[in-house]
Amino acid sequence: MLIPYLELARNLKISSGSTVFISSDISRLAFEALENNIDFNVNEFIDIIQDKIGNEGTLLFPVYNWDFCHGIPFNYNKTVGKTGLLGNAALKREDFKRTKNALYSFAVWGKDKDFLCSLDPVISLGRNTVFEYLHRNNAINVVLDVAFSDHYTICHYVEQLLGVPYRYNKYFKSDYIDEHGNVSRKTYSMSVRYLELDVQGNADALYDEFLKHGAAYEEKIGRHTISYIDIAKSIPLIEKDILENNAAMQAQFKGQFDKKLSSDERMYKIIKDLFPITRSISGNGNRQTLKYLKENCLGELKILEYSIADNPTIFDWETPYEWNIDEAYIEDENGNIIIDFKNNNLHILGYSESVDITIPFSELDEHLYSLEDDIDAIPYVTSYYKTRWGFCLSHRQREELRKQPEKLYHVVIKSNFNKNGSITYGELIINGYEDDEILISTYICHPSMANDNLSGIAVATKIAKYIYALPERKYTYRIIFIPETIGALIYLKENINHLQKYVKAGFVLSCIGDDGDYSCVHTPYNNTYTDKIVTHVLKHITDTPKEYSYIERGSDERQFCAPNVNLPICTLSRTKFGKFKEYHTSNDNLDFVTEKGLQGGFEYVKKCIEILENNNLYQIKTIGEPQLGKYGLYPTISQKGSADYTRRLTNIIAYLNGENSILDIAEILNVPFNEVLEIIMQLNEKNLINIVGTEK
Repeated sequence: MLIPYLELARNLKISSGSTVFISSDISRLAFEALENNIDFNVNEFIDIIQDKIGNEGTLLFPVYNWDFCHGIPFNYNKTVGKTGLLGNAALKREDFKRTKNALYSFAVWGKDKDFLCSLDPVISLGRNTVFEYLHRNNAINVVLDVAFSDHYTICHYVEQLLGVPYRYNKYFKSDYIDEHGNVSRKTYSMSVRYLELDVQGNADALYDEFLKHGAAYEEKIGRHTISYIDIAKSIPLIEKDILENNAAMQAQFKGQFDKKLSSDERMYKIIKDLFPITRSISGNGNRQTLKYLKENCLGELKILEYSIADNPTIFDWETPYEWNIDEAYIEDENGNIIIDFKNNNLHILGYSESVDITIPFSELDEHLYSLEDDIDAIPYVTSYYKTRWGFCLSHRQREELRKQPEKLYHVVIKSNFNKNGSITYGELIINGYEDDEILISTYICHPSMANDNLSGIAVATKIAKYIYALPERKYTYRIIFIPETIGALIYLKENINHLQKYVKAGFVLSCIGDDGDYSCVHTPYNNTYTDKIVTHVLKHITDTPKEYSYIERGSDERQFCAPNVNLPICTLSRTKFGKFKEYHTSNDNLDFVTEKGLQGGFEYVKKCIEILENNNLYQIKTIGEPQLGKYGLYPTISQKGSADYTRRLTNIIAYLNGENSILDIAEILNVPFNEVLEIIMQLNEKNLINIVGTEK
């Protein structure tokens, strides 16, 4: 008697010696057997496929499981695949073996079983993975009763190779129980799309292209649809779809950002969009700011609320009530509004209480704030811990008003304090394959000031995108958007033990978008790894670096570097806070920050991160100098610059003793880190050096 599911297996168009990857939903086959009163024996089905491939072939079934992404330990022997019965049945057989990746594992049989099961890359979909093996070994993907859009993970492998702008590697860490029962903590990445991007795809159209160009063949056997996809032939078509059919161009911010904007223009647009919002150390303006970042820039940003009623104190500080303001103005006797918070939110003294009174100017003047040395600027003034009210205005306007001291004015402030409210902050964690962390902090508590507030937010946002795009990330990055001082204290209260254990370096971003020079505030003793990195970058990014000691601190480095905290945090700025005349005034506006200035600030932070990610210790393998010519490293033509290159190359080799980091060598030779790194990568490609450690 013909048994349908076994006949289907015998009729599969696969040949002896081939590499076959089977994606399947065999529920229809099992149901069909049940309809015909036939026992469904999945092992017989697998046996027939093995006979067709033979011992010189390799057979793979997916046994993917994503529980590891949720912190659930992966058990090599027990974790069940979520991609079909065939793979799980194969895992129970002694002739199959499982590959190691906790997210994308395969049940493998055949010639290359041991090789495939030796692979254990952190990057699940890139180089040195099973997916690359399927690509390079002309594997055939046999697809049984599964829609193309539900199975073709190879598309994500190609996206990984191309480095598309709408996906990034997200790292997950959990316990891993190996085949021998040993428990360790491991890290694997998954390629995921940015939540804030709106990317559309058309899997059916791509599959049609496969059929059209001979990369796929489809047949019907009874009620079953079988596709045969030549993986190697499909790869160029996937690349074309990504690069030419607008998949990459569809990666754009939802509704807010034109895809034609350059990255520095996007930073400036963030500032422009957020500039009108009234921010303080608490309140709806901060929520609105973080909501904007989450919806338009950083989809994985967590917006957190710190309850004031539940936490009346933070270390030695009292927790301020939440403050919001709806309206604030002053009008004269004729009903003319002379100061209006709606025109510029710097007009209000931060944390002003509500008032509705009519008073003479002589009394009103006691509640006004202006700058005698900058008569046209509106100052930024706050009173968080003493209840009062007030307005800020230009000194020129104040002097005009002083000419009529007895004139009456109607003063209205509609604000409220909420002791049951909360203080809002944002946290973005981008995992790396190590547990060690880099902390990047910026503040969200100032109203309409572009450099002293919004530049840090814009640069931190672009830095997050840069970190996401790193093909491999050594460190985990903790990027926080907090109200200054009180937010840093809250974050320490919530996380201090973790931060002290894992943070190896960090930066506060402040006033980092103007066209001034580059500066930093060092840690208390200028003796941390962060200090060393920042000093090196400053030396090579500008001819006139400004390095300030901790005595001149003024932002959240005060809290992160305080005694009993002692985190290695420097503050990075273009012109340091308090060192530009526009500081804390209305002149710190959209004209003061520039696209060029923001890009320079971004490059400053980026260069620090490049060092952190690449600053390893290497040792040369040869006894004595290597003969550079036989490795293709010695210039064969003498031309301008060739002697300098050779000298630099040999100087770098001279210090590759396994004890100097790349940064150490760059400092010894007084050259930029990236120039040493470039030569290190060349030596590594020629297999002339070994990595022996990482500087921390």
